[in-house]
Amino acid sequence: MEMVSRCVLLAGIAAATAAGADFSLTIASPIAASGPAPQDSKIKMKVSKGALFAIRMEECPALNKAELTGVAEGIADGAYVSVPVIISSTGTPGVYVAIQTWNPGPGMWVVGLSASCGNAKAGALVSIGPQGFQRESTKLLPRPATKADIDAELKLLQSAN
Repeated sequence: MEMVSRCVLLAGIAAATAAGADFSLTIASPIAASGPAPQDSKIKMKVSKGALFAIRMEECPALNKAELTGVAEGIADGAYVSVPVIISSTGTPGVYVAIQTWNPGPGMWVVGLSASCGNAKAGALVSIGPQGFQRESTKLLPRPATKADIDAELKLLQSAN
């Protein structure tokens, strides 16, 4: 009986550890992507001009096969606008910056991110206001961002302003 209890306990610990190590994204200011490269690397870190925010893929064992895309949707001069976001590598595996491709004039924008690492999926909704990236309203998702997610977030931002 003691052996069965130990096996059940070990299985529970393994499941909890695996659940805690799910693929996800971390969003931060662009400067977070310009930290020093690992000491054993000859990679020089750079952050592109126009970078809105940094994106880091967490718990992705196959970064060479990972994919990341983004789209920005917003209301500018009363018109609904949807534009692709350029996702640029920083030179460190799994670390990227989102580059603004639209006119930064007045208006609220939401960037929807969709990422995959093998069969694992993740996403994020990142609000962009007149002052740029709004960290406090970023929402991390356990799945790719959808158009419905982006639209709902955009409506929420508009009602708050």
